[in-house]
Amino acid sequence: MRFLRFNLISHKKLEDDLSKAGLTPPQFYVLATIGYAGGLPFGEIGAKMMVTVSNLTGIVDRLEEKKIVARKRDEKDRRVVHVVLTEKGARLYKTTIPLFEKSIGQIFSSLEKPDQKELSAILRKLNHVSCAL
Repeated sequence: MRFLRFNLISHKKLEDDLSKAGLTPPQFYVLATIGYAGGLPFGEIGAKMMVTVSNLTGIVDRLEEKKIVARKRDEKDRRVVHVVLTEKGARLYKTTIPLFEKSIGQIFSSLEKPDQKELSAILRKLNHVSCAL
């Protein structure tokens, strides 16, 4: 129960902070994924986010309406659609990453640095194990 409560509280804080940039957490995750890796095919973004392509379509549609991302057909395989950041999206990516880091920093600020590192290692391990299930 403590884990679920912490998850809800931290998600709400992150949601509130990202709303200042006009983004929802899923929209930010798409933006951050593409910003970090460059343009990616829909399927790869979905796999990284652990969502179906049908769920991802709605998120990308809304980002495209905001002129943050664009869809590009693969030149070698027209069946593949890449999602890329627009200039506006690249600028937003550069400004929202520090906002995200600040928000996460505030959430974990009550922990000493060694505890933060330990928690990060534990979460990384849990994430790795969960992906294998």
